[in-house]
Amino acid sequence: MRTVKYFRLIILFFLAGWNGAGAQQPDEMGSLVKWMTLQEAMEKVRTAPKPIILDFYTDWCGWCKHMMKTTYADPGLAQYINLNFYPVKFDAEGKDTIEYFGKIYKPTSPDPRRPHELAVTMLNGKLSYPSTVFLNGFDAAQNKFSVTLNAAGYLETQKIEPILIFVLENASRNCNYDDFRVHYEKAFFDSTNKSSMERLSWMAPELFFRPENIAQKKTMVMIDSEWCNACKVMRRTTFSDSLNLDYLSRTYGLVELNALSGENYFFNGKTMSGAFSETVPFNKLSMELCRNNLVLPMLVILDEQGKILDAIPGYITPRFLRDISHYYGDNIFKEKSWQDYTQSLYGK
Repeated sequence: MRTVKYFRLIILFFLAGWNGAGAQQPDEMGSLVKWMTLQEAMEKVRTAPKPIILDFYTDWCGWCKHMMKTTYADPGLAQYINLNFYPVKFDAEGKDTIEYFGKIYKPTSPDPRRPHELAVTMLNGKLSYPSTVFLNGFDAAQNKFSVTLNAAGYLETQKIEPILIFVLENASRNCNYDDFRVHYEKAFFDSTNKSSMERLSWMAPELFFRPENIAQKKTMVMIDSEWCNACKVMRRTTFSDSLNLDYLSRTYGLVELNALSGENYFFNGKTMSGAFSETVPFNKLSMELCRNNLVLPMLVILDEQGKILDAIPGYITPRFLRDISHYYGDNIFKEKSWQDYTQSLYGK
């Protein structure tokens, strides 16, 4: 299927520089995911932050076992999880005492098939198995995760893919999961979306960012990369949505910039080329446009003279793009703050 094939291509890109060579060996449940304990994951997340996948299972749960033998046995998906997440298996009826964020969690009873306090808390009392909790945005100062997403039931590969992207790739900044899932399915499954996409004209960055270019109108620069799945969803749906299509075509120029491109670009009176530094692989133009705070996807809005008006990090929904495009496109920003503008639209 098209989406699964595409997702595996992205996985292979991630793995290109990975040293985990050699065939993966399944565990006793058939899973290729390298599971760890919650304590191990929490130790790692404090020094090398990554999202956590927390799989709640029970010994008697047939669908839990099936998910291990199918979803987590997919080689590409398992390697993607192993590389980008800390995967944790937790027996929801286990009898161990667990410390989590300084609080002690115990079994609710020594009797069999009685839930563990941690499962009750993290699943909000909705004890169905398997259940998967996705955590991201660890804040050491507040000692908590900023993103928590619960998914109950068996998750096949196609169903878990958009959740992984949503949690890992900053889509949660400006969007809830249900909206993202709808746009994800539209981006990769809805063949009618192609005609809307083709109505938008995108200029190559090497043609726009050059000394002789004179902008005729405001410009939106979408900064993305080949491995950014959320970027693909945003590129294929947000801009071509009926809320935005006609207005963007009239009001803005559109430029798509690969953050990893090695091309030379001209901006702010100087030529920029190559990676920003040995440790930052993004090109210098991307870093300049996002004011050295690059989060993919990134939307940068330029005025008619090519000056930066705004740089917005993370995945953007069609409605949010409609609001922000009119805010700058209709020059409302010259008279109202963003807060006053949105309050006039939504009363909050």
